[in-house]
Amino acid sequence: MSQPQSEGGTLTDRLATKFYRRYSKEAIGQLVQRYPNEQRSLEIDWRDIYQFDPDVADDYLSQPEQMRRYFEEALRMFDLSIDIELNAHVRVGNLPEEFTFYPGEFSPSKHLSDYRGICGEITKTSDVYPKIEEAAFECKLCGTLTRVPQSSGDFQEPHECQGCERQGPFRVNFDQSEFVDAQKLRIKVPPELAEGAGQKIDAFVEDDIAGDVTVGDRVVITGIIHFEQETKNSKKQPTFDPYLEGHHIEIEQTDQQDLDVTNEERTRIRELTNGAEGDPFDVGAQSLSTKVFGYDLEKKALILAMVSGGQIQYDDGDTDRSTLNVFLIGDPGTGKSKLIDRAEEVGWRTVGVTSRRATGPGLTVTAEQDDFGDGEWSLKAGAFVKANGGTVCIDELDDMDRETRAYMLEPMSKQKINATIAGERATFETKASVIAAGNPKHGRFDQYEPIPEQFDFRSDLLSRFDLIFTVQDKPNEDDDRELADHVLDVRDAAKRDDVDRDEDDTEVEPIVEADLFRKWIAVAKQQPNPPFESEAVKEQLRDSFLEIRRLYDVDDNSPVPVTFRDLEALVRIAEAAAKFELSEVITERHARIATEMAGRSIRDVGMNEDGEYDADVVEVGTSTSQKKRMKLLASAINELEDEYDDGVPRDRVIEVMIEDDDRWSADRLHSDMDNMLEDGVAIEPKTDHIRYLGRA
Repeated sequence: MSQPQSEGGTLTDRLATKFYRRYSKEAIGQLVQRYPNEQRSLEIDWRDIYQFDPDVADDYLSQPEQMRRYFEEALRMFDLSIDIELNAHVRVGNLPEEFTFYPGEFSPSKHLSDYRGICGEITKTSDVYPKIEEAAFECKLCGTLTRVPQSSGDFQEPHECQGCERQGPFRVNFDQSEFVDAQKLRIKVPPELAEGAGQKIDAFVEDDIAGDVTVGDRVVITGIIHFEQETKNSKKQPTFDPYLEGHHIEIEQTDQQDLDVTNEERTRIRELTNGAEGDPFDVGAQSLSTKVFGYDLEKKALILAMVSGGQIQYDDGDTDRSTLNVFLIGDPGTGKSKLIDRAEEVGWRTVGVTSRRATGPGLTVTAEQDDFGDGEWSLKAGAFVKANGGTVCIDELDDMDRETRAYMLEPMSKQKINATIAGERATFETKASVIAAGNPKHGRFDQYEPIPEQFDFRSDLLSRFDLIFTVQDKPNEDDDRELADHVLDVRDAAKRDDVDRDEDDTEVEPIVEADLFRKWIAVAKQQPNPPFESEAVKEQLRDSFLEIRRLYDVDDNSPVPVTFRDLEALVRIAEAAAKFELSEVITERHARIATEMAGRSIRDVGMNEDGEYDADVVEVGTSTSQKKRMKLLASAINELEDEYDDGVPRDRVIEVMIEDDDRWSADRLHSDMDNMLEDGVAIEPKTDHIRYLGRA
């Protein structure tokens, strides 16, 4: 391709004297001041090229290698105010939508050698490695240096020495060779947009843009589409893998970068938040799932978790987490799994986790060696990293191994993961809310056992959830009839065409269709973190918290009803409620929603067997009264131990305990002794006998 001529001279002349002066003069001035240590590239907006000359812009898309050389030559020709040789890169980005694709959304053969943008999520990165651009070969016989430029293909050696004209042997003189930093990246369709595993493409970047991105980043990498021939057992195959020679990287600054919301849709969302179809939260609950009957409060909580509040950054660098975490625990067949599935479908940037197959690294981040990095270590994002800025949805949390569940603690509490990967320490953001569902430890709730004691989860994990609701299947004639009618109605309505549906069928149709509802949630997530509307609203939330806090007399035997961790959860709920309604401030209504929702959660799981609010039930896994009773029970077993050779009969222990306090039932004490055996603090020498290990 010869250089285009025009009345203004060659293309490089026009670029140097006109384009750069019109569109990049200030940027070039900054480059000159920072070149070469701090900056080695000039970024250009493709749309500026198009405005300058549409033909040149089109040529850049179809003949990028040649055009890049013209632009870089023109940059060297640019009349600078200081004497400096500017051998900088020119990196062109911001291509139109029709030339920007997700992996798998374009035909590589139709775009071979073209300049295109590839957008998606970084799921793997290699270490930054040195790549040789010009190898200096030293003849071992005469010492002559022969320089050979290196391309992206096989390593090229000289045919003969330029000094003695012999064919070697040679050695690479590293000091005289030219190297550049390089990195391999894997770009994948984001999980919320992927169907199935999602398509991927690898990109290679060099010099100053190597190391700019990490696992989990959302990017648009612009570059040249190339093919690499596949090999099998050192034999070339008739198949080729496409890859991207990356020239420009744009890291997206918002979690909703690909959210395409029209003005009409934004107007409709605003109407919905203003009550066009009724109370916005009732509309949201109905639209989340028409299949699952009832559970309106639980549905609203899931919506608020998907929206969440905003992270608070303090002047000293400390932060408060923004995410709102919700856990549904209950009987099988109550619809909680369906709600988790619906949240995964309609939420923005959601990642689903299969509990039985989950691993700790799969939840967080791991390093692996594979063909991606030519046998080198590469990073692979886990669920929390992939869902950064969104939601992790976990069904059947009870089926996940205890050791695996422990991996959830750091990303949930700190909003980041610190990991040592192949000897290097790395930090990954995990600002993701968690929506989870699980079953009681016996599979179904036991009406004779206190609810909190039926949780087979560590207290440090439970305490990370802001809201925990129990979902129980209790037969009730009226409720069962209504539920049965609903199940039959929604199933029948789903079979009918729109024309055949009755007027009553509208009750089983979502008020807001899934696509618009998803955009509503995403738009709400974008809202700024709202302050309180007034001191009165702030005091309303404070007083509601303090009212529960001072329920009981302050003494060693009284439970602490709530902790200040619960107050922070109240604020997050109120923030999310305001954002869902696109309110700029937290109003009295949002504070009331928060207190009602938190109050229900506390009643479900925050009360001990005596009906008292007790924060220790969730915070430490044992209520205050239970800890007292277990201590007395251990003492009773120890005191009776000398009377028996094979452990103390359970009935004798119960007799002594009830003499001390007749509020305790035999069933309750039997359950306590069972828990001692499960926890390994006691043994059963023979049937219905117990021996406590240690002293109470």
